[in-house]
Order: sequence, then C-alpha cells, then structure tokens
Amino acid sequence: MADKVQVGVRYCGGCNPRYDRVALVKRLESFFPEAEFVPAQDGASYPAALVVHGCPARCAGTSGLAVPGGGLVQLGGWEDLLPAKKRLEQALQSQEARTLSHAQVLEILPHRPPMLFIDTVTRLIPGVELRAEFYADPALPAFAGHFPGEPVFPGVLTAEAAAQAAGLLMMTTERYAGKLPLFAGIRQASFRRRILPGDTMDIHVSPVEEREELGMAACRGQIFVEGALAADLEVRLAFR
Repeated sequence: MADKVQVGVRYCGGCNPRYDRVALVKRLESFFPEAEFVPAQDGASYPAALVVHGCPARCAGTSGLAVPGGGLVQLGGWEDLLPAKKRLEQALQSQEARTLSHAQVLEILPHRPPMLFIDTVTRLIPGVELRAEFYADPALPAFAGHFPGEPVFPGVLTAEAAAQAAGLLMMTTERYAGKLPLFAGIRQASFRRRILPGDTMDIHVSPVEEREELGMAACRGQIFVEGALAADLEVRLAFR
C-alpha cells in the first residue's frame, strides 16, 4: 500500500472555542482516505495545511508552515467544511500550472506604470495559487522620496503588489474575468525585510476566504527577496 499523503493541522490555543474543532477536522479527514492529518511541524513540507480557529479572533498563526500557494486552508467553523473540502481537493490533486507574460498581465490588470507592480507570472493555477515577479527598478519614482539618500521600497506599495497579484489570481477564473479589482483592506500585515532598489520581488498569493455572492475575496500574500521573507499579509479585494 502506498504511503498516505500528509496534511498538516495547526490549532489555535482554544481559549474561546465556539464549536468542536477536533470533530470538524475529523469530519473533513473522512473525505480524504488517501491522506493522513498530522500536527503541523514548523519547516516540514506539506502539500496542504489546515489552520483551525476556535473563534473570529483567528489567532492560530501560519508562520513556519511550508506549504505551496493554495495549500493553506483556514477553518473557522462548520460553515467552512465544504469550502475547505473543495480547497483540499484542489491542493491534493495534480493541476497544470501556466505562466503569464508581461503583455498578458497588461491584458488582465487595469494598472499601468508607475503603479503596476507585476512584471510576469511564473506559476498560475487560477483561483488556487499564483507566483509573480517584480523588479524594483532604481528609477521608480517612489525611491526618489522614500527615503532620499537611503531609498527603500514603501511598505504600502509592497501591499499593493500583493493585491495586484491577488487580483490576477482571481481574475483568471471565469467568475471574476473582466471585473475591476478594488483594494478593500489589509489584515495581519508584517514587514520583515527591506526591499531595496535593484531587488526582484518574488510574490506568492493564495486565497484564504471568498464570498462569491458579494464579489469579495481575501488572499494571503508572501513576498520574498533572495529567498528571504520580506512581507507577509492578507489582502481583501472586491470585484465590480
């Protein structure tokens, strides 16, 4: 018998649980006989991981989880059972990824320089995961004023880059194709490394929550520079 694929599970502290978290995870596990749900270990590689919250505070952290974009699934109650099942199915099955050239990026996003912060997309599974690149050209206008003499790529533009990547991720699905992506909010943003002129930003995004009936989606964005995590945040978009 082939070894089962492992799905990492991380629980919050359980200080204010509003439902039986373990029962929900067991129910979800019953849909995947080919998988073994195990406690998630920092740095261990999993094709997918569950982050289980007992209340709306969503205090269970995601740092240290080594999962591909699209493989991070949030659970906040029984209402998340079927959406989480769908996300796990997508993460565990083999899917063909594609790329987008700069010209193709321009066909989808309404942004243009100097407010376009995506050059190319190196990996895309629509609605599941996206990886993009952006070269922080020293000639960018932002570097002239942030900060003179010691230029740093602004954190607000780093968040904008993640939001544009999230827009591409969702606008390449049929349900949001041709829509206008509006930046609706930021949650849990942290900036860990300066992005300097000449750096290339490696941008990873994957969905964490969607309200299709409202045209709303939240995505986790992680931006790396030379393999080091520079920013980790959640952005929310409205598609109109």
